[in-house]
Amino acid sequence: GAELVGRGIRVNCFSPGPIDTPLLYRSGVPEADVPALREFITSNVPMKRFGTPEEAARPVLFLASDEASFITGIDLFADGGMVSF
Repeated sequence: GAELVGRGIRVNCFSPGPIDTPLLYRSGVPEADVPALREFITSNVPMKRFGTPEEAARPVLFLASDEASFITGIDLFADGGMVSF
């Protein structure tokens, strides 16, 4: 990302944790097994829950905004604490 700074381009990455969307039901897991999968995932998230789509969108909007104009080359995790444990 640093090589693009001179061209006014900032490069950042967003890494979400489990987000509560319908995708889980289209993952190939039988629908009857989804509740157990959700419980397994939740038990591995320090905050003990899925994130909401809004909670995933806010960091992305921040990185795209002028408020993040001095930020480049980061990976922003919004994962309920998973990466820190």
